[in-house]
Amino acid sequence: MIRRLFVALSLTGVAVATVLVLRRSGGAEALFVLPLGNHLGAFGAMVLEVLLRGARFVVLGVVMGATVPIMSATMAQLAGDGGGAVTPSRSGSDPAKALILSRHGIRGGHIGALLVGEAVSEATLLPVCALVLALSLDVPLTAMGATLSWSVVSLTLVGLAVRLAPTRDSTAPRLLQRLGVTGQRWKRVVAVAADFRQAAGALRRMSPAHLLLLAAATLGHIAARLFTLPALVGAEFASANLAELLGWPFFLLYGAPLIPAPAGGGAIETGFAYFLGDYLPREQLGAVTFWWRFYTSHLFALLGWLAITIPTRRKPVQRTEAEG
Repeated sequence: MIRRLFVALSLTGVAVATVLVLRRSGGAEALFVLPLGNHLGAFGAMVLEVLLRGARFVVLGVVMGATVPIMSATMAQLAGDGGGAVTPSRSGSDPAKALILSRHGIRGGHIGALLVGEAVSEATLLPVCALVLALSLDVPLTAMGATLSWSVVSLTLVGLAVRLAPTRDSTAPRLLQRLGVTGQRWKRVVAVAADFRQAAGALRRMSPAHLLLLAAATLGHIAARLFTLPALVGAEFASANLAELLGWPFFLLYGAPLIPAPAGGGAIETGFAYFLGDYLPREQLGAVTFWWRFYTSHLFALLGWLAITIPTRRKPVQRTEAEG
């Protein structure tokens, strides 16, 4: 009950912040001031972004010897957005991805390795993107702080997950024993952990070609996500304010997972209006704030909830190349 109340209050904060920003621009009618071409550009960036995230799973799957279809990978990414939007600090994102991948026959240990590979590639390349933005566009260094914090947190959690994965001769911790994870249940956990270690080991031996593909998919999805806002405001305006239109969304998008409230609790919308209010035309501020958040979060979340809730026929767990 408390968890549901927290989610409801957080999402109410999102609605309130959106309404307040829209009122600064003249009300709900301000939503319709942007040209159709701008919307198509932002929507195209959104489609490219999620497809590249799905392609990253495909590449990681190839390295592990597991087949991850692009449609399944993309649906898993959308489900992650849906799960992350209604859980504190996006804690429901990875479980939602795992749910969809499991429905499509991906083995449990390989799912864990996919999530680890995704997190490591993102956390490794985000600081590189931050440095490039800071040096090439004179983006304020304060806009990069949240990104670096997110990378450190992600790499720390990945390190803990790999270190805590049980080996075949380990016994169940007392806490898990109290929760009933003993006997056959613990054996299943150990089997999944062994599968995970094997798949993660394959990722450490990734070839240069696969590394380049993984980096291209990761950098491409980050770029597409950042260029949603320039596409939304139009090329002419974006070219004159490119540093701000890339730097502050970078800060907000990758600082959001550090906010404990689901969907940011309205902090992202408020921060967007605060940091970019001096650069965007007043009559467009409400529309740009709403539609930027819609294309970078709300639309993903809506499609993700559909991917989670619509039942699909469960596919049998696939065999890997290593199993023959």
